[in-house]
Amino acid sequence: MTVTNVRIKRLNLELPRLKGYATIVFDHELAINRVKIIQAENRMCVEFPKDPDDKKAQLETIAPLNPSFRKYIESIVLKAYRIGGDYFLKEEPYEDKKSDLHYGYDYATH
Repeated sequence: MTVTNVRIKRLNLELPRLKGYATIVFDHELAINRVKIIQAENRMCVEFPKDPDDKKAQLETIAPLNPSFRKYIESIVLKAYRIGGDYFLKEEPYEDKKSDLHYGYDYATH
């Protein structure tokens, strides 16, 4: 799965942490909307959408399953934020050295 486009919406509010939102497009086929761009204590980071009805657990409704994929997405979103606009992939796509099987579920056969 490759990020093929990132769209950024900067916020000009006086919010100390929330700096904007991103829409991430994978393989020109799938979009994740309202990914938050956050200013943490020591660095910028991204926060994936959470279930608005689940105030207690704050579970992400969509999330990377491994740290290397999360870092890949975060680096591309933050690069788009820094350049101030849309970003179209011009570099090597993400490649996980592991199999496509996550938690024992074979997505290709279901």
